[in-house]
Amino acid sequence: MGEVGRARLEAELARHYAAQRDEVAPETTDALVAAMVAEDARIRRVQSRRMGTAAFVASQVRYIPVWTWAAQAALVAIMCVLAYAAGDAGLTRVCIGILSAMCVLIGVPTVHASKLNRVAELEYACPRNAASVLVARLIVLGCSSALAVALMVGVTAQAVDASVFEVALWACPPLFLSCAGSLMTLRKAPPASAPMLSVVWTVACSAALLGLSAMIPDLYAQTSLATWAAAAAAALVWLVREVVLTVQVVASGLDAFSPHLARTYN
Repeated sequence: MGEVGRARLEAELARHYAAQRDEVAPETTDALVAAMVAEDARIRRVQSRRMGTAAFVASQVRYIPVWTWAAQAALVAIMCVLAYAAGDAGLTRVCIGILSAMCVLIGVPTVHASKLNRVAELEYACPRNAASVLVARLIVLGCSSALAVALMVGVTAQAVDASVFEVALWACPPLFLSCAGSLMTLRKAPPASAPMLSVVWTVACSAALLGLSAMIPDLYAQTSLATWAAAAAAALVWLVREVVLTVQVVASGLDAFSPHLARTYN
């Protein structure tokens, strides 16, 4: 087909499609333009109301699985039963430490969710990136765990006739150690094995507590409060270190936070 024939064909096609096109009334065009202007104004208003830090942290509550809250409530209920029905003050004292550590373990899947579900790359592309999400969920889960442990401490203190401060010292070292160890697995372990390693770590902490209570009869005596305070302080220092390191790793990018995922794109 020559140039003249091609030009004639294009002209015929243009006339054909022009004949098929419906006429648009000016009123319809004006309505469409008005709708576009209104939608643009709505989007600008939404963008101007950026979510604050407190609101963002609060918004993460809906992403915490319901079973997490149910499991923490169940631990509180178990502690209440043990405190008043066990009839053994020594067992109650050990259980407050073990159940406190388990409160942290319950939240591990949610903290590891970005790596477990392989959505870390997507979170890094959001205005509130993976580091913001991690910190927000740590705050939410930390508050819920603290509330659960506080309830268990209050029940235990009343049941064994001890001060709240004394019982809190029994609960804090296992709580802090379990949390610090879980965060360390988040940083270093592959996503698939991190939750199980957290379980192993928490079980090891609980076994160590049981062993110490069996070997040291005065472990929960008044004279041991200074030792409990020192253990709680040391565990807290490690926990703070792990929180800082974990946030730094997440903030440094996908290659550092999830190298096992990042390697698949290289």
